[in-house]
Amino acid sequence: MTHHHHDHDAVAGSSPRRYSFVAVLSVLILLAAVAAGAFFWLGGFPSATGTEDAERSAVRAKNLAELQAADQTALTTYGWADRSKGIVRIPVARAEELVIPELNARSPKTAAAASTPVQQ
Repeated sequence: MTHHHHDHDAVAGSSPRRYSFVAVLSVLILLAAVAAGAFFWLGGFPSATGTEDAERSAVRAKNLAELQAADQTALTTYGWADRSKGIVRIPVARAEELVIPELNARSPKTAAAASTPVQQ
């Protein structure tokens, strides 16, 4: 019997070796990608020194304190909301003193009628 040598036999014989190389290479690339992702997720290269972080923290704390002080002033003092339009602000406590008695004086029917649209 004669054995015929075909080109596909040679390709089939080297195929498992080629696939294992591709598999190993793929796993190595995947591991490198995971390692790089973990590195950057956990902080990567430091972006600032401890001194820079402390300085930024101090600036943020100062900005927050200024914002809270401005809010407290706006809620508790009289002043102009928009001087050009003649709009003033009053303290929240005083606004409540003015509005709550008026709301309590309304009967439930009056309040309900005021909230429903007029039909023609």
